[in-house]
This record gives sequence, C-alpha cells and structure tokens, in this order.
Amino acid sequence: MKCNTDGAFYDRQWKGASGAVLRDDNVAFIRACARWYDNCLDVLTSEALACRDGLQLARHVNASKVWLETDSQEVLRLWEVGENCRSTIGPILEEIRVLGRGFESFKFSYVTRSCNEVAHTIAKQVTGMTRLGWWSCVPACVMNLVTRECNSVPNE
Repeated sequence: MKCNTDGAFYDRQWKGASGAVLRDDNVAFIRACARWYDNCLDVLTSEALACRDGLQLARHVNASKVWLETDSQEVLRLWEVGENCRSTIGPILEEIRVLGRGFESFKFSYVTRSCNEVAHTIAKQVTGMTRLGWWSCVPACVMNLVTRECNSVPNE
C-alpha cells in the first residue's frame, strides 16, 4: 500500500496541516485524512507530521506493507541520519520509526511534488474551524487528480 503525504505551513500564522492518501498497489484510492495544527514551527515540521499521520492512517486500516512517500527531501535526508538526528523533527522521526516497525514491510522514499498533488490538496482541506478531515471515498476536491493519476500511462 502506498501512502503519499504532504504538509502545509502558514508562516504568518505559525499553523500547519497534514494530508495523507492511502492507495493500493494499482494506485486506487483507499482512504485519506487531513489534520490541522494550531502550533507549527515550520514547513519541515508540517511535512514530518504528515508522514507520521499517514502511517497512523495506514495502521488504522490494518495495512501490512506500507510504502511511505514524501515530497520533502529534507525530511528524507534527516530520516537517513537515523537515531542520531538532532533536528527539531527528531522526535517525530522517532515516532515514524516506531510506527514503521509495526508493519510487515516498510519503505520510506521521496516523490516529486508533481506526483504528490492529491496529498497536497487533501492537506489544504482543513482549517482552524474544520480541524480533521477523513475520507473513505475520493473527495470531490481531488477527483480529477485521482482520475488523471490512475489513468496516466508511464513513459517507456
């Protein structure tokens, strides 16, 4: 199961949001969630929180094999530092490690922003007024994106 994640950060407000989308091996939509954060340090924190929230979503649906994807090269770079990471997101990365151990198989990799538009849009669906979003079918705000991604033909 693939789990695409993206964070949103509102720098003038010091607030953030996370978006996560679960897809099966055929890229079909399974579930999505978004969460609002009233206190968010920076974009790096929102990206790391999105990764953690995505794994929590995968655990919630009892996924056994998870491939976590982020469009944040910095989060992935800090992930690769391992347990010696001294970044402000170190504790969140440790949560991701613990969650990852709970799956039969777990991979974590980078994906380009253009391949992460659904998670990006999902993250934008929550606000201080609507703090949590949960979708078990494709929401209208990403219907065109999901359809385009599912029908794209890979380059040969």
